[in-house]
Amino acid sequence: MAKGGEGSRLGRLRESMEEEKLDGVLMVPGPNLRYFTGVESLLLERPFMLLVPMDGSPSLVAPALEAGPYRECKMPMAIHSWTDSQGSAGAIRAAVRAVRPRGRWGVEGKVPFLFLSRLMKATAPKFLDGEPLLQGLRAVKDEGEVKLLKRSAKILGGSFEKFPELLRDGATEVEVAKAATEVIYGEGATMVDAMLVQSGARGADPHSLPSSKKIRRGEGVIFDVGSTFEGYYADITRTICLGAAKEVEKVYAKVLEAEVKGIAASGAGVKVGEVDGASRGVLRRAGLGRYFIHRTGHGLGLEVHEAPYIVEGGKEVLRRNMCFTVEPGVYIRGKLGVRIEDDVLIGKGRGVEITGTPKEFGWWK
Repeated sequence: MAKGGEGSRLGRLRESMEEEKLDGVLMVPGPNLRYFTGVESLLLERPFMLLVPMDGSPSLVAPALEAGPYRECKMPMAIHSWTDSQGSAGAIRAAVRAVRPRGRWGVEGKVPFLFLSRLMKATAPKFLDGEPLLQGLRAVKDEGEVKLLKRSAKILGGSFEKFPELLRDGATEVEVAKAATEVIYGEGATMVDAMLVQSGARGADPHSLPSSKKIRRGEGVIFDVGSTFEGYYADITRTICLGAAKEVEKVYAKVLEAEVKGIAASGAGVKVGEVDGASRGVLRRAGLGRYFIHRTGHGLGLEVHEAPYIVEGGKEVLRRNMCFTVEPGVYIRGKLGVRIEDDVLIGKGRGVEITGTPKEFGWWK
């Protein structure tokens, strides 16, 4: 667990709850529950939720086969476990008796309606969107989290330097993606759960999964990968050319300029919209603005997409120890796609790139 521990995080959560006039918060397995408890669990079909009231101990409703690690975590809580034979209703009623939910309760966005409907049979406070509060708490990283983010970025960045040797004329995107995944695990990643390889015209579909398409000389190949080290994400994109690709090279120069300008514009006290504007402005002036079809970046942490979001016109102010991507792209349907992405950490002043992977056109030769 990162420096600061679960106790201080619970305290900050309650401070934020007080500011938002919430009487409690409801979480389920996922990044928020891991952030506050240090325990990672899967979100499946069995009702499994943590109720955190403004006062008193939180109560966890958990399947018996999942409850064990929470008995050892540092965050104080009452555990109401249940077996498949018993069903969850009794455990939920016991948690409600302990917490007495009333008033305004923030619910995280990943709570399944199945869980909420079971809870509403026992209690019915006013449920509100708790996601902004939880995302806001996690957006500014503590010392321990910063170290894990840097380590994660180093692992993935080093892996990318080995990707060019995986490319050969006639290899399929799926074959290259499998080989790249093995490289990342070999470098020390905990998990690789987002591996995109898109060649030629398929690069114009930014989130298309690897296919059986064969990679050919003269094409650009986009690698976009998210991987973790001890739960914390790195996310990098590079566009690599197999052989000469003059049209890709021309677009690449402007995308690279846009990425560099976006990183340079970031810093403590800067609005996210200013970072987006710095990148987007380069592409607009080059006549490529209409081909840039997404935001400039997103936060990184226990999720590969979290706050802050580097979006056009965004008013959120960047703060020290926020970590996010800068990833402008150009997508011309039927022709090509080019995207370059690095991870940026806000220090005392300007944003600092922590991925350290080469990106000048031709670095892969």
